Amino acid sequence: MIDTHAHLNFPDYKNTLNSVIQNAQKSGVEKIICVSSNIGDSIKAIEIAKKYPGVVYAAVGIHPQQTDPENKDSLKLQIEKLNKLACLKEVIAIGESGLDYSPAPPPEKDRSKKDQIFLFEKQIELAVLKNIPIVVHTRKAFDDTLTTLEKYQKVKGVIHCYSAGKKGIERVVNLGFCFGVDGNLTYDKGLQNVFTQIPLKKIILETDSPFLTPEPKRDQRNEPGFLPYSAMKLAEIKNTSKKEVNKITTKTARRLFRL
Repeated sequence: MIDTHAHLNFPDYKNTLNSVIQNAQKSGVEKIICVSSNIGDSIKAIEIAKKYPGVVYAAVGIHPQQTDPENKDSLKLQIEKLNKLACLKEVIAIGESGLDYSPAPPPEKDRSKKDQIFLFEKQIELAVLKNIPIVVHTRKAFDDTLTTLEKYQKVKGVIHCYSAGKKGIERVVNLGFCFGVDGNLTYDKGLQNVFTQIPLKKIILETDSPFLTPEPKRDQRNEPGFLPYSAMKLAEIKNTSKKEVNKITTKTARRLFRL
């Protein structure tokens, strides 16, 4: 299996990274994509990928909300820094980037729609230029997110933690994007109903660690080693075997991220 979205660069794993990666491998998770939300996170993701070559890969990006409120760099300067980071061999994707119109949780800060769209478009352009996928975060902004993506003919990627309901499936499929599924699938009945309608070959597995811990581990910090719980629930929903789910989602992830 491949965990296509984990935040191993977060402080939650500062002292336990070795054991977390070992637990993942014991659970059958052979590769992990470490996703970023700001420039500092992106640098850490690359450092982790260098430390665990062939196991951890980096995605560099800037979240629509300001996750690093202490950062005083202009948006233009942040994009310039991101461009340089994206040239490194450990980087296989841009993200997470996108649009988020919900209130930012403290200590994060809200960005205006104008600034969010500027950052999103610049990161899409970077992904197209580098010919790598983009990991898209969207919350309370699905229509604007897809409208922005649809302006770019050669963009490819995944809608992280897809939650736009059945009405959004066709637009994502037509765009050629994949659907990311996370631990909330194990306990969200509405989401389970939605994923019955999504082709298995368009789905990739994510944990969003340390968030969205699946059942039966919901009282714990999430980690890549918990990915099999989402795979088992997806197999149940799709009326197929976990082996088949692992095979197809891994094949899709390998193709998208060129692993």
